[in-house]
Order: sequence, then C-alpha cells, then structure tokens
Amino acid sequence: MISSPPNVDTSYDLLDRARNGDQAAWEILFRECYPKVVRVVRRKLSRPMRKLYDSTDIANEVMKSLAAKFDNFDFSSIDGLRAFLIRAAEQKVVDGYRRGHARKRDLTRDRPLASGDQPGWEPADSSPTASQVAVASEEECLLLDGQSGEHRKVLELKIQGCSNSEVSRETGWHLRKVERFLEKLRGSWRI
Repeated sequence: MISSPPNVDTSYDLLDRARNGDQAAWEILFRECYPKVVRVVRRKLSRPMRKLYDSTDIANEVMKSLAAKFDNFDFSSIDGLRAFLIRAAEQKVVDGYRRGHARKRDLTRDRPLASGDQPGWEPADSSPTASQVAVASEEECLLLDGQSGEHRKVLELKIQGCSNSEVSRETGWHLRKVERFLEKLRGSWRI
C-alpha cells in the first residue's frame, strides 16, 4: 500500500506530535523518511565500503541519532526533516570512508590470502625464532647444570615433554613430590 505524503498543514502537526512522544506519529515519520535514507546510503557507499558497512545499519544510526536529539530541531515540514536526514546519512558515509581509509585501517591494504594463480600472502610463522631457540638452550643448560641426580632426571624428562605423571612413573617419585619440586623451581627460576 503506497501512502500519500502528508500535506503541509498536517506535516507540522505530525512533527509536533512526534516531538511530544506520539508513537503513531513516529511510525509515520519513519515510513516516510527511512526508505529515502536507505537509498541515499546505498548510492553513496562504494564497492569496498559495502564489504564493511551495511546500508541499513547506517540508516538505522541516522534515525537513532534523530530520535535522541529530536527536541533540539525545529523542522517546518517533513521535507525539511527528510533533507536533514539525507545530509546526516551522507555525512555518516563520509565518516565511514575516512575511518576506512585512515592509515591504520586503510581499505587498500586488504589483500586476499590467495587468489587464482598469484601466490597469496602467508601468515607469520608461530614457531620460535632462532634467537628464542638460542636463549632457551642457554637457560636449559644453566638449569640442568645447577641440578644433580634425581632432580636432573626430572628436568630432563620435563624438557622432553613428559607430563608430571609420566615423570613420577619414570623416577619413582610420588606425583605430588614432582609437582612441588617443579613449583619450587619455577619460583626460583623464570620458567
């Protein structure tokens, strides 16, 4: 059902009723203005921006900000309100464009991981660097040099990746003794 636009006499009354909190007046204003705001936003969003922003989300933000500050405005007609909403929607798109092209979030920096015949960008490797391996080896040697007998055996098993229960079975220690030894060692050493 296509609604006919309200005439000039009733449009100011409609705006006044909406300003006073009449829900029916708000619904009429919303039906009159929202589709135009959505069309403007869709027209203004570029293709890369459409990947980041939905036109209805931006239109909803415009309408929400209008509802929050409606008492501050004095529109003489629905056309004046609609023109204001269109300018606000265009400004929100411009703000989104600026935010998307800021140095920190530049849209042109987006690259696919792989596309067709071109090799893709590879994510950073999570394995330790050579310097991290060297530091770990030095600390391992220092740690083992400071221990003797059974303590050294416990540490060697832990370095090999054994669980506390496996270390307990191998050494004949009680599980809680293995845990206490490792806790004491962590307290004195940075492991």
